[in-house]
Amino acid sequence: MSNFILIIFCLSAGIISRKFNWVAKDGFKALNAWVLYFGLPALSFNFLPKLQWDNSLLFTMLGPIIVLSGSILFFYILEKITKISKRTSHTLMLIAGLSNTSFVGFPLITAYFGVEALPIGIVSDQMTFFLLSTVGVIVAMKGSLKKNKKVDFLFILKRVFTFPPLIGCLLALSIPRFIDLSSLDEFFRILGSTVSPIALFSIGLQLNFAIVKTEVPNIIYALVYKLIIAPGIVAFNSNMVRIKR
Repeated sequence: MSNFILIIFCLSAGIISRKFNWVAKDGFKALNAWVLYFGLPALSFNFLPKLQWDNSLLFTMLGPIIVLSGSILFFYILEKITKISKRTSHTLMLIAGLSNTSFVGFPLITAYFGVEALPIGIVSDQMTFFLLSTVGVIVAMKGSLKKNKKVDFLFILKRVFTFPPLIGCLLALSIPRFIDLSSLDEFFRILGSTVSPIALFSIGLQLNFAIVKTEVPNIIYALVYKLIIAPGIVAFNSNMVRIKR
């Protein structure tokens, strides 16, 4: 229950702070920098060294790939049926096919499954970022209004391997193999505990509930895939994996 209260409180605090100008207009950027450069890497160091790899984590890595692949196929077909623009369909592929699984996802995982399930969220988050920075960039460029725009693979590689949470994830998986960091467990735990409240507060500062009426159909398309079709695809594949076992 406390995690649900945390989500509501921090989001509300961000919305209220923006409304009364208690925080600078772009103040969320500083909050995001803390989360990306310090909070998320600390979470990796807190949980990943103790992580026991098994088939369930392999499926966790596969899940975002399944969801994004299904989104690309779904909105490609939808584009042909409804005649929506290529730019719109490719935008929907990314919106519905990818998720920010850390900012709101981590508190929800903790609320539903307990803190011991948080490593699953970390693995999923890093896989999602990898897809965003590779396949996502290509999808965005293909949907761009600019014709014959070439994909800059050097840009993609630089984006992937300079992302602080991914660097933290890789270091958290490698350094403990050579150096005992157990004495810093409490430090990483405290540092990592700042992620949820700060991230949620940042989201609250940026939330905008204004909806352009012409975009309502596209919002519905995205929600139908995100909330109904995508979970169904993942559940189906999960059951198939269990049957094969």
